[in-house]
Amino acid sequence: MKSTEIRAAIVGFGGIARSHKRAYDELRQAGFPISLVAICDIDPEQFKKAQVINIDGNPKCDISAQRLYTGLDDMLKNEDFDMADICLPSYLHRDYAIRLLRAGKHVLCEKPMALSSADCEVMLRTARECGRELMVGQCLRFEPLYLFFKDAIDNNTFGKVRGAYFSRLSGPPHWGFEGWYRDTSLSGGAIMDLHIHDVDMVRFLFGEPEAVSAISYDTFVRWAVINSRFIYGGGRIIVADASWDEAKSTKFSMSYRVRFEQATVKLEGGKVTVYPESDSPYTPELPEANRMTEQLRTFATAVLEGGGNTKNPPESAMLTVRLVEKLRESADRGGAAVTV
Repeated sequence: MKSTEIRAAIVGFGGIARSHKRAYDELRQAGFPISLVAICDIDPEQFKKAQVINIDGNPKCDISAQRLYTGLDDMLKNEDFDMADICLPSYLHRDYAIRLLRAGKHVLCEKPMALSSADCEVMLRTARECGRELMVGQCLRFEPLYLFFKDAIDNNTFGKVRGAYFSRLSGPPHWGFEGWYRDTSLSGGAIMDLHIHDVDMVRFLFGEPEAVSAISYDTFVRWAVINSRFIYGGGRIIVADASWDEAKSTKFSMSYRVRFEQATVKLEGGKVTVYPESDSPYTPELPEANRMTEQLRTFATAVLEGGGNTKNPPESAMLTVRLVEKLRESADRGGAAVTV
């Protein structure tokens, strides 16, 4: 891209889009050459109301500086922008990404990349054909709470990993356009929408497993609760679970516990604690970085400089969706191991 500043537009202004909007604000305030010029949502009420989702935070944001549209055709006709930030329901990711790529836009798309790995492959092919950057919002790859874990593995800080246990829990999603989360054909269930974060993190930390196994049960959607085992050589135990079946009053939580040779490291309540084998527990100092902001910075840098990105390439996002498909196959076979 031969430009000194990126002009961006958000497509879909539900709950997660508010977090994306704040990332643009943070980068702009820090002097990064990016400007959010427009926002599109088919429901004009979305521009007026606060939207609370399971990650909560502050759902309100100032959109007075952006031009607002209720149709993509109108926005494409009237706006000159370089990148589209897709924050639409999962079942729309493939079609809108392809359309925007063919319109000459670079595309940052929320996770999951699509509801099937076959659709992901079409998105990848389209991006290559159009010569445009594509990235998927696997935001934990930019989260300091998880990057501490990654650095400990890469630097052998506490020795080898013996076992790692991930958890991501939420009450039933009551938010979302026309209740799309509650339709398996539109959301893919908790396994594709919620569990995919930890599935991607397992791959990011440990590489591709040899096989997987999973058990699950259904509620208002299929695969609403899932427990997954990732099988690697060397006897390591790598397990992750996710649930959309917690009590309605339950607050969203994400956690991990990892047993290294020389320490146990836990993420609980938004804080990492290290429990050394022969010393007192301590809380490490972590960078004060917003994962959404760093995700956007990485994508925008790839747009400005070209050449893609190595930290979160779209090909990897496709492989994460494919691994979810393997877990789903295992769960439907009663937990049988499935070769990856």
